[in-house]
Amino acid sequence: MRKLMLSAAALMCGTLMFAQNSSTVGQVGSGNVSTVDQYGILNDSDLGQNGNNNDATVDQSGLANDSDITQDGNRNDYLTTQNGIGNTSYVLQEGNNNQGGGDFLIWGTRQIGSLNSSSTTSIGNNNNTGTSQEGLGNSAVIEQIGNGNVTNGGVWGIRQDGISNDAMVQQYGNRNYDHTEQFGFDNQFKTTQEGNNNSADSYQDGNRNLGGGTSLTWGIRQFGDNNTATSRSLGDDNNAGSGQYGNGNTASIDQVGDRNMANGGYFGNYQVGNRNNASIDQNGDDNYAHNEQVGDRNDATSNQIGDWNDSDTYQTGNRNNSDVVQCGNYNDSDVDQRGNSNTNTVSQFGNSHESIVLTIGNNNTSMVDQSGFNHASDVYQLGNGNTATVTQNN
Repeated sequence: MRKLMLSAAALMCGTLMFAQNSSTVGQVGSGNVSTVDQYGILNDSDLGQNGNNNDATVDQSGLANDSDITQDGNRNDYLTTQNGIGNTSYVLQEGNNNQGGGDFLIWGTRQIGSLNSSSTTSIGNNNNTGTSQEGLGNSAVIEQIGNGNVTNGGVWGIRQDGISNDAMVQQYGNRNYDHTEQFGFDNQFKTTQEGNNNSADSYQDGNRNLGGGTSLTWGIRQFGDNNTATSRSLGDDNNAGSGQYGNGNTASIDQVGDRNMANGGYFGNYQVGNRNNASIDQNGDDNYAHNEQVGDRNDATSNQIGDWNDSDTYQTGNRNNSDVVQCGNYNDSDVDQRGNSNTNTVSQFGNSHESIVLTIGNNNTSMVDQSGFNHASDVYQLGNGNTATVTQNN
């Protein structure tokens, strides 16, 4: 009996020893609202608000969750919900009219699962955030510096569902927009925007897809103003990246299948200049595409349907245009245009075609059309105003 009583006492002491929930709330100003609700063991919440009409809500359930919210300014809003084990959320907002999960926005950080971590930093005015993670070991970072930036246009800025997903969004400037959404396992993505009025949209569905993970640079990176980049991958082990430097550029990547690559070590679409357009569309397995443009008003399109196709396009100058379409398997296209106002069209249908186009000069036109099997063509143009046409059919 004495041993039983000692065991019960030890259990009670152990429970008191580990049930160490802690909450600290500091508010300076008028009309601030703070709500902290904690369940479980070793939860910790540190909430500080300085200004007027701030609103923060923290709800934690599980083991060893930690939430730290600091708001400085006027009419800030945030909502943090954590359910699981070892989740950590840190939010810092400075400025006016920042939001998190209020006014039809869901969520300002939501984590359900284990070992999730989220960090959100907004400094400026009229910023808007999101973040929702469900699964195991997810990590999300949103950082905005400037005025009127958006990562949650009413839905999500970063949403991850699966295991070991990793997404990072950083925006510097004004009125930038980002949407990131990942489903599956071990997905990674990285978005960086510097400038004004840039838009980035990423979506991945499958297993172990990559964008700009620990060994890749970048999944969407934009320096300048009024740039737009989209990335969409459906399948397993796909890889996508876009890099744009300048103003008014547009880049898109759309991949359906497995093990497709639109990131040649760095970028699938790489553009330096103004008002350039690049797009990659791959449907199948094990395809590779890379578009690189330096100059202004260039246009490059790579469209591949099938398996094991390869498309590389390089354009230097202004107002160059390249359109590559490959349907079938094991096709290879290499396009290199240097100069101004050059136009190239490559269409390959069937299997195991190879096309090489090199143009140096201005106002040149080349067309390659191959149908059937195992055709090869080489087009070289030096000078101005040349026209080359190659058509091969079985």
